[in-house]
Amino acid sequence: MPRTPVASTKVERIERARREQTTDLLAVEEPLQIILEHGEAHARLETPLALTMRTPGHDRDLVTGFLYAEGVIADPADLIKVRHCMRSETPGNVVRAILHERAVVPSRLMQRNLMVTSACGVCGERTIEALSRQGCAALGIEAQAFHPGAIRQALGSIEASQAWFRHTGGTHGAALFDRSGRLLLHREDVGRHNALDKLVGAWLRESTDDPASCFVVVSSRASFELVQKTVRARFPMMVAIGAASSLAVETAQHFGLTLVGFAKLNRFNIYSGAARIEHEHDQLAFVEGGAL
Repeated sequence: MPRTPVASTKVERIERARREQTTDLLAVEEPLQIILEHGEAHARLETPLALTMRTPGHDRDLVTGFLYAEGVIADPADLIKVRHCMRSETPGNVVRAILHERAVVPSRLMQRNLMVTSACGVCGERTIEALSRQGCAALGIEAQAFHPGAIRQALGSIEASQAWFRHTGGTHGAALFDRSGRLLLHREDVGRHNALDKLVGAWLRESTDDPASCFVVVSSRASFELVQKTVRARFPMMVAIGAASSLAVETAQHFGLTLVGFAKLNRFNIYSGAARIEHEHDQLAFVEGGAL
């Protein structure tokens, strides 16, 4: 069975002249192998797809979100079942994803085994043009904009939702909020891209909310992979606690995603899609516009 997401270890702590033996809590990082069962009913295939380093917990959400981000499934109904493989020597770290026979695995994924670390996304074709070819379309501008107060409220609650981070300081968080800033879903992982895959997977499996009425907050920087996953899930805005990379900004602008970075309670930068965020005329210093 999957292990706990948090583990204890012995450490020797030094503080000024003081030295002591004590314990510390760590975020668990373990491999997860994803095996696909796919193909027509009379000729089913079994294909090792990817090996990702993740924090155990919400593995079903992780696999669902990962397969959706990679274009393996277009709808939750394309995924019949996700289960840990009990025949494996390490059943908690091997997952079998059983696809509906109508689901076609992209050839670019079948040509190689994917290795995903906790520090980066999938090592493969990652360009704006590739996303367009794979079916990502520009996001429409909704009639109702997001109020900055909703972003402030979201920032105030995301840290409180990160139980694993409070214990270890070693996980990233991804959370989904509605227009009022109310927390809908949250997930954590040692890898920032895994945290977002878990969030998207949970939303696909559990939520009936319209993605156009929600926004994502990530506790990390805004990377290309996170923007790509957000665009594919059709969420119109992503708010990052950290900085945005140049390719993340370029991708957000291309697909019409509202991208916010360096988000704090008293200020943030808008790098793309500023039209989705209402103006606060009584707090002119709250928002700093980046490249619009």
